Amino acid sequence: MPEEELSFLRVARADELADGGTKLVWIGRRPIVIARAGRDLYALHGLCSHQGNPLEGGAVWKGTLECPWHHFQYNLATGENVYPKRVYPLDAQPHLRRQVRSLRTYSVRERDGYIEVGVRTVARTRGHRGQSSREEGGQGGGRPLT
Repeated sequence: MPEEELSFLRVARADELADGGTKLVWIGRRPIVIARAGRDLYALHGLCSHQGNPLEGGAVWKGTLECPWHHFQYNLATGENVYPKRVYPLDAQPHLRRQVRSLRTYSVRERDGYIEVGVRTVARTRGHRGQSSREEGGQGGGRPLT
């Protein structure tokens, strides 16, 4: 099985994101929302699990990110849906079950005045004849995982 590496990619200047702010960025085809709460940065899947609307512009408060469209709320650190999941019993409203999925979280850091998001890539490993074991033609480099 190939090894995975965590590669950090610059997505924004740090001064673009004020306390309580959010910014939607794209890494490949992945929408990621960056949120700042005080000195802490968070990175989550950028589309709400309710109806797929972008989370940019959502309120950041008390450790949560609130969707600006229909007020679904997610824990910034874990991506877990906290509203309406903790308010409405899913057994009584089964249609909500798929809408309250947790959001994927990403590693994020601030370095040299930039915000960087960590994405997993497949490490280069050499097979026979100098070809990469995960990429045809031995072109080298990791590729982002989906």
